[in-house]
Parts: sequence; structure tokens; C-alpha cells
Amino acid sequence: MRITRHPDGRVLSTPLHLAGIGLQFFGAGMAISAIVDLIVDAEDFGPLAISAVVLASLGTIARTNTAVPGRVSARSAFAAVGWTWVICAVAGALPFWLAGLLTGNETFETWDGALFEAVSGFSATGSSVITDFDSIGAGLMFWRQMSQWFGGMGIVVLAVAVLPLLGVGGMELMTSEAPGPTSDRLVPRVSETARRLWMIYLAFTVLVTLSLLALGLSLFDAVTHAFTTVSTGGFSPNALSIGEYDSTAVEAVVSFWMIVCGINFALHWSALAGRDPRVIFRDAGVRFYLFVLVAGTLFVATVLIIDGLAVGTALRDAVFNVASLGTSTGFGNLRPEGGANFVLWPPAAQLALFYLMFTGAMVGSTSGGLKLLRIRIASQVVIRQLQKVRQPRSVPLVKLGGSPIPEDIVSRVIGFVLLYLGISALGTLIMSWLGIGLIEAVSGAVQSMGNMGPGLGEIGPAEGFAGVPRPARAVMMALMIIGRLEIFAILLMFSAMRLSLRRHGQSDTGAPLEPLIRHRRNT
Repeated sequence: MRITRHPDGRVLSTPLHLAGIGLQFFGAGMAISAIVDLIVDAEDFGPLAISAVVLASLGTIARTNTAVPGRVSARSAFAAVGWTWVICAVAGALPFWLAGLLTGNETFETWDGALFEAVSGFSATGSSVITDFDSIGAGLMFWRQMSQWFGGMGIVVLAVAVLPLLGVGGMELMTSEAPGPTSDRLVPRVSETARRLWMIYLAFTVLVTLSLLALGLSLFDAVTHAFTTVSTGGFSPNALSIGEYDSTAVEAVVSFWMIVCGINFALHWSALAGRDPRVIFRDAGVRFYLFVLVAGTLFVATVLIIDGLAVGTALRDAVFNVASLGTSTGFGNLRPEGGANFVLWPPAAQLALFYLMFTGAMVGSTSGGLKLLRIRIASQVVIRQLQKVRQPRSVPLVKLGGSPIPEDIVSRVIGFVLLYLGISALGTLIMSWLGIGLIEAVSGAVQSMGNMGPGLGEIGPAEGFAGVPRPARAVMMALMIIGRLEIFAILLMFSAMRLSLRRHGQSDTGAPLEPLIRHRRNT
């Protein structure tokens, strides 16, 4: 394969350059985690320090010896995003695997267990193979939580924010990887848009930390839960997750911030820049999002009250779990005495939560799932078809906020929804074939695609994924990455590979990007 070089001799490769940046960030994160470990208990300092040096070195080599082409093609953008995620997921597993190898941690004695934890973290899913949380040192746990923080906003957006040299082609990278199916510019410069997104993300992280500190959590617990709240990831350093504190106040604060982080971050910036919070509530998408959460909460609470649970407890558990699963965070409030385990709730309440696993929150948020915007459009298409049955000559339009949506965008949304459901169904079929029960297979596929965390049945909030067969965990990892990258990035990533092989090493022509950008912005 022919290698294209920059005039200064560096290899022109967007994927390798971006992966190098990602590895440098990961190395820095692991170094911070190693310091935390040294201060707290020094259980996993060795694995973290070795990983930090290895990844920082590899990242520096990759970054300094490669360059981004002056024009990034559609194929290069998607390949860069896809391969960066794969490389960073494997890299993120290194300290877990070394902990199993060097310290004898049984949870991570196999590479696939370490990889599952890393992929779940980096995709902000929250599924875990850890069964003995006391066996994990403070530093390794800190890295586990931080991996979701990196993955929440995306390492690619971070790269664009920090390195303006990626301003050329940077919008394509953000469009391919930024949370949600849109990444509209907040300002003309791409690097400034990414930087502002990260400023909001950092500000929310600090605010969540301070909120939890005010409620009496330790600094370690406050910071680590802030990482996974703003990323809507759901990892917790506690076996019982948020239920460890058995505190209505803690659950209320976490629920509030989960809901906030399920809102489009561009709206947050508009509200902050204009100093007018009403901007958020004037948005039709926000109102629909809050309606779904309120309706889900009232339904689940009603079912629990009819089942005999006290009104206060029913509302408490309904609010928290609807917020957690409706934003694809996946925190649990399973209390020490065994309360709030939704796997034991009546079937109607479980089904309501299962539906929320599909929805996700708003576009442009860190949430996973189908996204409410797509669900609204798909629902209007169904209503339109019913109208056409009644009035065959009518030409009803699909509208959002009073504005009609172009038919090509409607078609793309329907295509995405069908792809999402089809991949989820295929994942369910494969996992059932691998020996998992039907409930576990269905919920496992849905929660993996939606980057959710807990499932139903034997993979509920009290169980975890250590008992899932290793081949089925591999399927879940694939679904996590597909769901996090919004499907099309993965499909076009492999399409780029196929075209590259067919062209036998011909250099990238730098195809026009505007059609792709418009497609990704509007679906």
C-alpha cells in the first residue's frame, strides 16, 4: 500500500494522528489515576504507571510522526473516528489487564474481561464484570470512572478543542463522533465550538462534584460520580451504585444532573451565553423530553403504589430509575436492605423502563439510545400514513416546531431507526443462540446498543455481567461501540476499509464533504 507523506516527511494519516492524540490523553489520565492510587492505597500503582508510560510514548510517536491531510475525506473522517475508538478501547483496557497480571486481581485475569470493562467505560455504557468492588484499588477505580468521562463528550471533540491544527476537517470529525446525531457549530471556528462544548462539560463536572460534596460524600466519591453523571455513563465505585448512600437527597441531586446532561449541550451554551435559562424551556425538544420523563415517572410510581409500595418510596424509586434509564446513564439506587431492585418490580413497570432504554434523551447530549428526535419523526411518519389512508389525495408534512422536515431527512431517520432495531434484533438472536435466556438476551442487546448499563433478569442492577458467557460479552462490546458511534460511522468505517482494499493503496482523493455534513447534521 502506497504511503502518502507530508512535505516534512511525516505520514499523512488522520486515524493514526488522532489515535496518537487519544493515547496521549489516556496516558495523562492514567498518570493522574496512578497518583490517586499512590495517595489512597497504592494497590494498583504499578499497572497504572506502566500503562501511562506505554500509552504516552506510543501516542507521542504516533502523533509526531503523522499529520492530518489538508483535506479530510468522508471515508477518512469515519475511519479516523472508528479506529480511534477501537484503539483507545484496547488501550484503556491495559491497566485492568496488568492489574490482573501483576496484582492477581481475578476480575481482570483474562484480557476479554479487562476489554469489556474498558469498552463499557469508553462507550459510556456502564455494564461491568466486577463482582468484588473491594478488590479494586482507588487508582484503578478512578481510571474506570474517568474512562466514561473521556467517552462521554468524546476524545475526538477533545482533540479538536485542544489542537486547532485539526480545524481543517475538524467539523467532519465532530460530526462523525460528537454525542448525538448533530454537532452544529456554536461559533464559526470548529476548534472553538469543540472548546466551548468541553467548557460546559467541565463546568458541569465541577458543579456535580460540589453538589455531592455538600451532601457529605467524600472527595473521591464526589469526583468519580461526577465523571459518570455528566457523561451519563453510570459507573460507580460502589457495588450498590448510588444506593450505597441510601439518601433521598443524593438521589435527587444525581437525578437532576442526569436530566440536565440529557439536554442538548448547544442549548446549554445558548442559555449561558445569553444569560437566559428560558432558552432551554422554549425549545420544543426539551419540553417533549421532560414530558416523557414525567409521564414515565408517574406511570411507574402508580404501578408501584398499586403493588403495595408506600407513596413516598414509590415516587423516590420511580424518579431516580426513570431519570437513570431515560438518559441512558444506568445508575442504580439498590439499597442495602434490597429495595429499588427494578428486576423485582411488576412487569408493567419493568416494561416502561425497557421502553426508556430505547429512547435515550436529546440529540447533542451525552445520552445514548435512539434519541427522542428520531422517535418523534418516526411517530409522525406513522400518523401521516394513517392520514393518507383516510385521505389518499392529501400530502401531509412531517413537522417539528411548526417547520416541515425535508423528505430526504425523514427517509434517513426511518432508515436509521430500522437499522437500530435490526441490529438490536440480530444481537438478541446471536446472544440467545449463545445460551443466554430470552429476557437477558433482549435487554442485553437493547442496553448495549443504547449504552445503558443494567438490563433485566439475571443482568439486572444487582447482578452484573460477570456470569455472561464470554462470546456473548463480545457481542455486547460490538453493540456498545456501534450504538455509541451512531451506526453510520461504523458502517462507513468498514466501507472505507473495503474501498481502500479495492483501490490497492491509491491515495485518498478527498471527496467533497458537504453532502455528508448535511446528512449527519439533520438525522
